[in-house]
Amino acid sequence: MPAKVVLGILLLGTVSALAQLQSLDATGVIPDPPAADIALPVKLHGDPLRLIGGFASVPGSFAGISWTTTNLFGFQEILNATGEIGDRLRRGQIGITRPSAFGTHFQVGAAVYGQRFHYNEERESSLTAFDREIPQFDTYDPNDVLNYISTSFGATVFAQYPVGAGFSHFDLMYGFDVSRYSPETVVTSEYFSEFNFQGRAGSNELNSVRTSKIVPSYTYNTVDNAANPTKGAFFSLSATLAGPGGNAHILEPAIERKYFHRGLWHRHVVATRLRGRLISGYGGRSAPPFDRYYMGGEDDVRGFSSWAVSPIAFLPSAATIPELNPDGSARYENILVNCVLTAVPVTMSIPVYRTFSPGGDTNVVANFEYRIPVAGPLTFAIFTDAGVNRITFDSQLKLNQGIIGSLNGKFIEAGYSNRLLLVPAAQKIRMSTGPEL
Repeated sequence: MPAKVVLGILLLGTVSALAQLQSLDATGVIPDPPAADIALPVKLHGDPLRLIGGFASVPGSFAGISWTTTNLFGFQEILNATGEIGDRLRRGQIGITRPSAFGTHFQVGAAVYGQRFHYNEERESSLTAFDREIPQFDTYDPNDVLNYISTSFGATVFAQYPVGAGFSHFDLMYGFDVSRYSPETVVTSEYFSEFNFQGRAGSNELNSVRTSKIVPSYTYNTVDNAANPTKGAFFSLSATLAGPGGNAHILEPAIERKYFHRGLWHRHVVATRLRGRLISGYGGRSAPPFDRYYMGGEDDVRGFSSWAVSPIAFLPSAATIPELNPDGSARYENILVNCVLTAVPVTMSIPVYRTFSPGGDTNVVANFEYRIPVAGPLTFAIFTDAGVNRITFDSQLKLNQGIIGSLNGKFIEAGYSNRLLLVPAAQKIRMSTGPEL
């Protein structure tokens, strides 16, 4: 198993009450680390092409190609182009960075990208996943599973300034993204339409979701080795503000802390991580449903399927069912079909609640790991992971009043509310422990 595969599996994940920039944040600022990196003999501008691939939380299993060169345009810039194809994610990106810009310590850069992401709750992309930890998942109707495809393109610019002895730096990033969402199941289509995240009377716009955001952050890092850390600390604090220039209004603070220390014997390592994130809308709008949090997988609480841990809610809806005779048999009526008298089943529309996973707005994960090197890149680890993914701001889950009014007009006896009904038991702390190679 390649060294970075082990690193990806053993990567500690957790939070402390707020939120970190997600790798799906269309900015590409925090991409998932590759599990393998192989230089090819083919060269462009004297620099080799590299194959990248492996497993990561967002794309799942993936493979790609990358090329990096320096001073192509003559002003000491670093140019990077990547493309990857994964189970969930297809992405292409071109970025340029200028160290020591304008004769200062500032580092500046920009990137443009395009991607296609397939969110599918039924996919198993966790390497060591248990069965669904909530038995009710096994009884889900296929139409009640959250599945969608998003396509997006955008650009980012950033500036970084080091402080102190070089272990810390401040960053400021601006990104603009245009996305389109295509629901694949009934509950996804109804949830994206009924959940009034854009604060408008009609259905929410899914064909042109524009996200304009600014992200200031601070990072402190004394970890001795990014691929095989043995000592040091890492701390990051960031806040995402999306709004002016776009139609998504998001406030998302995040905090993360990692610590590595020598264990009981030489080369043994004690590793801990605490990460927290929180997302909310503002100005009369809610955070978009596709930006909410899902937990589980190799990067936070291992043992659970990737993104399988979420609050569970009931979504007001309508369903069509067959009418039955007193003896339980299906009722038919004769109608003309293409000038032929044909018996067709009689149906009726009824009010229902669809069970689905809306995602959380508050995510906290803590990890502890004791690592023992075996040979080369192979490492044996004993771990304990714990996390909570819950809905703190239930007032953010308001449904479109026009759609709810239409349902209540059709089914007066239903008395639907414009708030999602939540299952409290689905928001408890989840925990796993065990050994891992």
